[in-house]
Amino acid sequence: MGLLHRLDDFRIVSAGPSFAGSPQDNGQSAGLCTGSSASPAPNFEGNVMTTLARVCVNVPELATKQLRFRYVGHRRILTISSNLLELFGFTKGDAVVETSRGAGKGMVIERVHDLFNQVRVKRVYARTYRSRRNNPLEHQVEVSSQRLLDASFPEGCTRVHVRFEPGRIVVTPLQTVSERALANAEIASPGATFAALTSGVDLASLRAEDFTISAILEWRPQEARDKANLTETGALAALANSGPVRALFNEDVTCAVLAEIEAAMVRHPIMLFHASPQCDDHSTLKAKALKERDHADGTSTEDMIIDLLNIIERLAPPVVLFENVPGMLNSAAYQVASLRLCRWGYRRFEHVGDARDYGGLTSRRRAYVVFSQLDAPFAFEEPFSPRQKNAWSVVANDLDQCRDVSHSKSLQDGKACGRLRRITPASTSIPTPVKSQAHMAKDSIVIEPQDGVFLWPTEDQLKRFLGIEDVDLEAVSSTLASEIIGQSIDRPHHASILRSLKAHIGQHRADLMLGVAQAA
Repeated sequence: MGLLHRLDDFRIVSAGPSFAGSPQDNGQSAGLCTGSSASPAPNFEGNVMTTLARVCVNVPELATKQLRFRYVGHRRILTISSNLLELFGFTKGDAVVETSRGAGKGMVIERVHDLFNQVRVKRVYARTYRSRRNNPLEHQVEVSSQRLLDASFPEGCTRVHVRFEPGRIVVTPLQTVSERALANAEIASPGATFAALTSGVDLASLRAEDFTISAILEWRPQEARDKANLTETGALAALANSGPVRALFNEDVTCAVLAEIEAAMVRHPIMLFHASPQCDDHSTLKAKALKERDHADGTSTEDMIIDLLNIIERLAPPVVLFENVPGMLNSAAYQVASLRLCRWGYRRFEHVGDARDYGGLTSRRRAYVVFSQLDAPFAFEEPFSPRQKNAWSVVANDLDQCRDVSHSKSLQDGKACGRLRRITPASTSIPTPVKSQAHMAKDSIVIEPQDGVFLWPTEDQLKRFLGIEDVDLEAVSSTLASEIIGQSIDRPHHASILRSLKAHIGQHRADLMLGVAQAA
C-alpha cells in the first residue's frame, strides 16, 4: 500500500498491562494522522501521567507470520497479538467476524462494516503498558470457540500461518516436518521406500530385506567423455531392479520440480527415504586439484545432500538413510544437512564400517547415517565376521573366463606405484572395485595368479565380490555396468544396516499397536 501509518496517541502509562474496555482503559484509541510530527508531550489524566508518542511506519500490501496455539488445559486458543493488526485496519473496538474455511483448511477473520447482517461479532482489543518501546501498535484478536477451531484445524495441529490483508486475516494450519513424519509413520507401509540417487544395486538389497520401492529419483549427469545422452541409464538400471514402483523422477536433484514429487507422493506416504549422494567429491581417490577445480567452476557434487533436504522437507519420511564414503561425514554440506535434520526433530545415528566385518568379501568402507523420528530403540549391528577371507577361492573356479591384460602399461605402472588392486593366491580379502575399473586405470582390480600375470575380472566376478550377483544391469552397456558396480554398496554390509532399520521400524509399529490396544 506504501502508506505511512502514524500512531499519535500511543500511551506509556504507569499502570500494568490492560486491554481496551477494561477498567483501566479510558477509551482512547490510536488513529491515522497526517499532521505535523510534533515532539511527544506529556498528558495528565487524573493522577496518571501518559505520554503521547508519534510512530510512523510504512504499510505493505500484505504481511505474514507464524503462530502457535496456546492451551488452557486441553482447550486450544488462537491469540493473534500483533503490531500488524493496526496496519491492516484492525483498530481497538472494531467489530470482526470469524468464519471457517472448511475442515482442516483454516479460518478467516474479517472486519465487519454492516453490523445488521451479522449474527455475532467480536471486538479487537488493544493493550497498554507501563513502559513500551518495541510494540507500539500492538492489538489483539482471540479465537476461543472450540467448535470453530475444531472445524477449521486438524486435531493435533499446534501451529498456524497468518496472512494479513486490508481488513482480512487468513489463518491456515501448519504442521512441522516432525508432526507430518509421525503422522506418516502411522499410515505408511513399514517397508515403503523412496530411493534417491540410485542405479538399482541398493534397490535389490532393499527388496531382499522386505522393503518395497515406492518411487525413484535418478538422473545420471552428463560427463565430458560421454558421446551420447546417458541421463536415463541409471534410471533404467534402477527400474530393472525395483520391482513394482509408483513413480520415476528422471530429474537432476539440484533442480528437480519438488511440487511434482510432492503431488505424486501425497497419497502414498513412505516410511524410508534412502539416498546415496554422488561420492566423487568426498572420496580420497579424487585428486585435491580436481576437487578445487570443480568447486571453482560450480560442478562439484559435494553439496548434493542439501538438495535432498528439500525433498525430505516435502515428503516428511519417518526415517532417512544416507550411504556414502566416510569422507562425507567431514564435509561442510553434511554438517549443515545434519543440523537441519536434527532441528526438524530427527535423531541421528552414524556408522562407519568395513564390509569384511559384516559378512562382506571386500575392504569397502562406507558411512551409513540414519535419521529417525520414531520413538523406538535403534542400534547398528556389531561386527560379526572375521576380516580374513579365502579370497582366492572366490575367483579360482572361473579364471578361464578372464582375459590376459598383462601387456597393459597403466596396470604395470599401477603395480609399480602400489595403486593396483591385486587378488593373488595369498590374498585374505578382495580389494574394493572403483568407478574407473572399465578404463583399466592404475587403481583397477586385477587377478594375479603369478607375479606379473594380470587377468581381467569379468562383470560376474566383480558383482560376486560385492555380493550383488542378482542385480540386473542388462539395461546398460558393460562400461556403464562397471561404473555402477564400482560405486555400489557392498551387499552384506548394506543388508546389516537394513536389518537394524527393519527392527527399529518394527518396534515402533509394535509400540503403536500396543498403545491402540490399551486405549481400546
